[in-house]
Amino acid sequence: MPHNMPNAYHEYEPPSVDVFQPFDPKAYLIEYYSHIGEENRALLHFLDAAYTRIFTEKQIAHIIEFGGGPTIYQLISAARYPVTIDFTDYLDENLGEVQQWLQDAPGQFYWDDFIQYVLDLEGSSANPHALQQRRQFLREKVHQLFHCDAKKTHPLATNGRSAYDIVSVNFVLESITTEMHEWDTLVDNLMPLVDAHGYLLMCAILGATHYRVGERFFPAVPITRDILEAKLKQLDFSIVLSSTIQAEHKDSQGYDGICMVLARRGT
Repeated sequence: MPHNMPNAYHEYEPPSVDVFQPFDPKAYLIEYYSHIGEENRALLHFLDAAYTRIFTEKQIAHIIEFGGGPTIYQLISAARYPVTIDFTDYLDENLGEVQQWLQDAPGQFYWDDFIQYVLDLEGSSANPHALQQRRQFLREKVHQLFHCDAKKTHPLATNGRSAYDIVSVNFVLESITTEMHEWDTLVDNLMPLVDAHGYLLMCAILGATHYRVGERFFPAVPITRDILEAKLKQLDFSIVLSSTIQAEHKDSQGYDGICMVLARRGT
């Protein structure tokens, strides 16, 4: 996720966290996705393994990317499979950034290095048309963009399906509250979106009280892998795949590491 930061970022006063401050999608993309560091490599490997596992069972799937922010990396592996994707976020600015990439518009964020990395994982890099083809697949398979709100009991209102085969939620629920009891409720709000015997694909920052975007700090709640997995098991999910990685820049960006989980509803 994060990238190498200037040395000056390793020395700063304890942050003033403000949930109401503006969120800048481009600053966030630069902060965490300007290159493929150790965390991003781990994420792409996990997502490749997760979708490979899911499609040993499923032949077709409806996916919701819940709170996807301004990013599309988390759907690169999914796009090789027969899927339809609904992409959601709380902020117009984030949806606009994704729309810009989907429309291949000037000023779009450059994701080709991430796409190429995934193609290398799949063994498709020798195909000169593979990069262009994967871009096209992903752009075609995102069918809708609309708003979501994890703090509502019905987080999609009436825009999406009642439930999905795959719910993908990455760096969202732990990053919009500082209270553990509210995080617990946010997870509860999201779970009805997972169809019976469907999959939840979740990546989360661990041990965080905040996370950094440029010179601004946003709130987070310090969950652990054990807390996350226990919550999912309480909600009748079984853990299919799980992995963690230490943060590359804990001192500057505010979290201890990343947890990646693929869980299946029901037993």
